[in-house]
Amino acid sequence: MSSLRRGAASLVVIAAFTGCSSDGSVPASRPAIEPATETARTIVEIVEIADSQPGDLIALRAADTDPTVVEWIDRRAGTIRSVDLDDPDELIVLASIDVGNDGGQRGLLGHTVIDGTRYAAWTDPDTDHLLVGALTASTPAGVDRIVWDAGGTAGGAVGGHLDATADGRIVLGIGQLTDWAKNHGSGAMLQLDPLGAPDQEPVVLSDGYTNPFAFVVAGDRLWVADNAAGNDTERTGFVDLAAGSARVDRDDLDPTGEDPRAPSAMATLADGTIAVCGFLDAELRPWSPDTPGHGASIGPGLAGATALADGTIVTATADALVAVAP
Repeated sequence: MSSLRRGAASLVVIAAFTGCSSDGSVPASRPAIEPATETARTIVEIVEIADSQPGDLIALRAADTDPTVVEWIDRRAGTIRSVDLDDPDELIVLASIDVGNDGGQRGLLGHTVIDGTRYAAWTDPDTDHLLVGALTASTPAGVDRIVWDAGGTAGGAVGGHLDATADGRIVLGIGQLTDWAKNHGSGAMLQLDPLGAPDQEPVVLSDGYTNPFAFVVAGDRLWVADNAAGNDTERTGFVDLAAGSARVDRDDLDPTGEDPRAPSAMATLADGTIAVCGFLDAELRPWSPDTPGHGASIGPGLAGATALADGTIVTATADALVAVAP
């Protein structure tokens, strides 16, 4: 299933992919281009995942109970797996869900853990609805119950990434081509009650988005990097989740002022830095809200990144997980 390449090898060539379509979605296959920047950090491949395509390895998160374990989603396979960086020869399947994966951006799309229960977002294989559900406690886990049914999806701009607030609410980014967004008027950042019924009415935290797949909750801040459609510009910034804070929508976020990157994942690093993966340049780059803008490349990062307690950054390339030295 996997092969391991260990040692202080430097990743010299990174696969990267060209721009978004007019609706803000990113096709799963792109012609390669050269990386825009280089990094002097030591980069080691942890595990290679056979038969993976660009955008399959997503939603990396550091495990809650073990400082050396990383969890990730294989989007088209519908699995959540984990690997221990101290013993990377064994991959554990944490969950397996039947998913609909046609159309480029469907599949198993997001996961988070609240009070020991894992929640996931996926597209249903029969209806193509975007579903959010609680998973069973077994290993591998399956679907226990549906938390929310968002309705139908198109092939792109689905969203589906998940995170959790400090008080235990699910945060979902939903793209503009879903049925929910078409009825609502745009994509959005939503909050869900993890104990709610499938027909619950989500709380709109922030509005006006194209395909907000790259976001992370850091304390009371919800950081978001949104794709752009047509002549629009990509935007990055944060929504203050603290009670009584002013409403912040997409138009209030900072325009990047850069060529499109198609933000595909976001992570909080050990020093508090916010970093963004770009699907077009296949790099993980820090975001500076003061400039505003992105800094030089930290390392490869196509569609997923997370930071461990010791500062090690783990990212996903097209077909592997790699560790970037702090």
